[in-house]
Amino acid sequence: MNEKRKLGRNEQCWCGSGKKYKRCHLNRENEEPVLSWESEAALRREFSAKSCGAPDALKADCSKQIAKAHTVPKSGSLERIARNGHVYSFVPSFQNLTRNNGRLVPELHGINRASTFTGFCSKHDDAIFAPLEKNPFLGTPEQCFLLGFRSLAREEYAKQAQAASVARLRQQADRGRSEGEQIAIQRFLFSHNTGIAAGVRDTKYYKSEYDQILVQRQFEVIRAYIIEIDGPPTVMCSGGVFPEQDFEGNALQDLADLKTTPSIINFASFYGSERGAVVFTWLPESDSTCRVFIKSLDCIPDAALTDGLLRFFFEFCENVHMQPEWWEALASATREAVVNRMAYPTIGPLPGCLKDDGVRFPPWVIVRRRFVNFTV
Repeated sequence: MNEKRKLGRNEQCWCGSGKKYKRCHLNRENEEPVLSWESEAALRREFSAKSCGAPDALKADCSKQIAKAHTVPKSGSLERIARNGHVYSFVPSFQNLTRNNGRLVPELHGINRASTFTGFCSKHDDAIFAPLEKNPFLGTPEQCFLLGFRSLAREEYAKQAQAASVARLRQQADRGRSEGEQIAIQRFLFSHNTGIAAGVRDTKYYKSEYDQILVQRQFEVIRAYIIEIDGPPTVMCSGGVFPEQDFEGNALQDLADLKTTPSIINFASFYGSERGAVVFTWLPESDSTCRVFIKSLDCIPDAALTDGLLRFFFEFCENVHMQPEWWEALASATREAVVNRMAYPTIGPLPGCLKDDGVRFPPWVIVRRRFVNFTV
């Protein structure tokens, strides 16, 4: 975007909004700043918008009630690691960031709200995920697909909320600021929005691919890597990421190239009624990136695997929920290292961020690892 210059009232605004200057940034420095509680309320609205992520072919059967869908199951998973109905979660809020000098620190969070999003109607939340929620996890292609589908649906929902948030901030964040501050704020938001717009586009593309698989029930196409754990994992999460590097620090794809659609890998950590599980899923079209990524993970010995997985979770996923006793027992230096990885707003992953950094966590007991529909 161009820096601010002297504009006529009827010229297009310098900020790139497409509006006339007189209806956008004229006299912006004299406007009342938006109060923090107003921004907080707006952010909550954007991240609680109600919709149903079921495929279009199924939308005719949507119920009127939108569910608070758990991306990490409450029953059987979060309940297993909760203390008095609470787990430690990273909850982005202005109060949290202000209280902790701009850093996001985990707080006790009720499991009724932990990991939830309003992205499915009650009927489809129940019907689509029944094979996953109402049966023991056996690692069938259908169950692995549904884990990936749910993670991807949440990622699409979150990126759309982020896009709405940035659009609002471009209208509000620089009110009452000097001209120089307006330029800096709008430049940052313009750049930030470019990446978010690409993320919305790419997750929408993969969501349409997953939708088609779900409707046609072609679950055998899914790729999955399953790590079985003795007991509930003390850290549970669900998310999706466009992996830029593997666990050995090798570059995998360039996310700065916005003309291409990057490969995406979805992941979840949960309890499957008999054992804990960490499951990575992707589509065959993402093999060139995801198989290399998984091979580097599979090369990590069992004794170091917990450390590697938690480096990944804390680096790339904010939808993380931790057993209170586990978090509170960590050494202060270890907790500090985790908070640093969860820096918010993110500055982006550093080269080699998944390589062994010497931070150690209480190890999970690895029962076995297995591949679904592929080998490395």
